Amino acid sequence: MSLATVLRLNAVSCLGFGLLFLFAPGVTAGFLGTPPVWLLVALGAGLIGNGILLWLSQHRGRAPRRHEVLFFSIGDFGWVAMTVVLIASGFWIVTPEGRIAALLVAAGVGAMGVLQWRGLPRSEAPHS
Repeated sequence: MSLATVLRLNAVSCLGFGLLFLFAPGVTAGFLGTPPVWLLVALGAGLIGNGILLWLSQHRGRAPRRHEVLFFSIGDFGWVAMTVVLIASGFWIVTPEGRIAALLVAAGVGAMGVLQWRGLPRSEAPHS
């Protein structure tokens, strides 16, 4: 799978979850357990911003830059780490279905992070 394809998939994922968190934060919070609704709204806005940046990083044949791919990969790994910490500590993600869903999402996010990392450009392309 090409780096551009992975970035597009990650963008769509971020946009989808961002919209869910932004427009259905109460339902999402109830599904997960006890996270504050305001936090899900903030995460939703951040995910939408990240999704737009992901899309722009490869749009119209533009080659993604190394620092952009690193930023997205590290963010994905951070998402996975925080999901594991929250579940292991019994903080916010406490319902059985919420834990399963969060782990499935984290697995997908982690896979995209690894694929992006593996597709990292070797060096920064000169800016024109």
